[in-house]
Amino acid sequence: MNGLINFDKFDFTNGLDGKYNEFITEKLILTPLYKKIKDMPKSILTSFPIDNTKIELYCDECKKRRIYTFATTGINYYYLESSPNFFNNTSVLYSKLMNENEYFYFIAKADCGHNLIILFKIIDENTIMKVGQSPSIYDMNEEINNKSFLKELGKEYASYYKKACSLNSFNSNIGAMTYLRRIFEKLLLDCFEQNQDELEITKDDFKRLKMEDKLNKLKEFLPSIIFDNGYNQVYSKVSNGIHNLSEDECGQLFIPLRMAIEEILIEKLELKEKKDRQEKLGKELQKI
Repeated sequence: MNGLINFDKFDFTNGLDGKYNEFITEKLILTPLYKKIKDMPKSILTSFPIDNTKIELYCDECKKRRIYTFATTGINYYYLESSPNFFNNTSVLYSKLMNENEYFYFIAKADCGHNLIILFKIIDENTIMKVGQSPSIYDMNEEINNKSFLKELGKEYASYYKKACSLNSFNSNIGAMTYLRRIFEKLLLDCFEQNQDELEITKDDFKRLKMEDKLNKLKEFLPSIIFDNGYNQVYSKVSNGIHNLSEDECGQLFIPLRMAIEEILIEKLELKEKKDRQEKLGKELQKI
C-alpha cells in the first residue's frame, strides 16, 4: 500500500488548533483486519483534520519503539475531496464519512523515517472495519517480534511462531493453531531427547502418545505452570485434532497454548543463561 501514496506531499509537522484525536491509538493499530469496530465512527470526526497526532509505536525495521506523527493534511480520504472547505463543514464530513461502502485512510511517518498507512471501510453509520495496513499488525506488534527466547526455536520454528501470531491477528485461528501445535510438539520431542536416558520409553513409542500422555511423561522436566489452571483442557482439545475445532474454539485456545510455548522457551533460555554465567565464573576462578 505504501507504494500507492506519495508521503512527501503530506505535512507531518504543523498541527491545526482546536482538534483532539480520540480515535487513533496503539490498540487501533493492533486491531485485527476485517474485525468490525462498532460505536467509533462519530469519534473519527474529531480526528479530521488530524492535529499533529503523535503516538509511540513499535517499528519492526528499527526493532524499537518510535514516535509516529500522523499527517495534518486534510486529504486523508480514499475518495479524495478537492473542496478546501470540505473539512471545515462537519455536517458534510459526517454525511460523506457515513456513506456505505466508502473508504478512508490515515497515514503517519515515524521519527526514524518509516511510514504507516491504515485503510478503513465504512460498514454503516455505527460500524467501520480495518481492511488494510502496512506495515502489518503483526509487524507492529512488539510483543510478537521483540522476544529474545525465539532464538531457542531456531529459524524455521521461530518463523512458525510469527506466522501463528500473524494469522491470529487476521482471525485465522485454525491456521494459527496448526503452527502452534507444530511448535509445541517439537518442544516436547526436544525435551524427550534431552532426557531420554531417564525415561523408560523409546522415541518411536513416545511419538505415538497423545499430547496429554507426552506431557505426563515429561512433567518433571517442564515448567510446572503449564500443568496448572486447567491447561489439561487445552492439551486435550488440541490433541484431538485442530480440524475438529471451529475458528472461535481455536481463538480461545490460541493464547493459553502460546503462553505454554513461551513458558517452556523462557525457562530453557534462563537455564542456558545460568549455565553460561556459571561457566564464566568458573573461568574467572581458575585465574586466581
